[in-house]
Amino acid sequence: MQTRTQVKETAPPEQTLLVLLAQAGDRAALEELLRVSYAPLRRYITRLAGADLAEDILQETSLQIFRKLPFLREPAVFRPWTFRIASRIAFSHLKRASRWHPLEDAPPEDLAVLNPSLGELPDEAFLTLLDQVSPASRAVLLLHYQHDLSLEESAAILEIPIGTAKSRLHYGVTTLRKHLNPERNPA
Repeated sequence: MQTRTQVKETAPPEQTLLVLLAQAGDRAALEELLRVSYAPLRRYITRLAGADLAEDILQETSLQIFRKLPFLREPAVFRPWTFRIASRIAFSHLKRASRWHPLEDAPPEDLAVLNPSLGELPDEAFLTLLDQVSPASRAVLLLHYQHDLSLEESAAILEIPIGTAKSRLHYGVTTLRKHLNPERNPA
């Protein structure tokens, strides 16, 4: 019997086959890969960088996927690979837009936090609240909770150490809690 982690690590055979076909030059397979990846990437990018930058980032991400797909050595890691590309491009755009805020150091700790269902769209209040979190922490929060990736997977996508991912998650959750319960915070 496979554990949940083992199941998440293996890509669906159809996706792996599509990646292999696209790498071999099959245009229909490439279009299908991009079509299937579009909605999750769009949600992630929009929540990470905002609706104003989302289209540009998504277009640049799609172009990078097209350009770099022949060099992807492990077709089974296509999905996290696309999130890594999107994260790099989004951070680059955020820096250019002067919306990047340095991450404050926060000690990591295990947290039991709300976990929105993957299929549900968050309400406008949650998205507004998410804007209060730094982009670095927002990326970890979105990958871990919205896209149901482990902290190890999230750290690998963002190319950061697991300790940094835990720290960013803690910082993001702490920031969200402060905005959710302002009366509990000493002024």
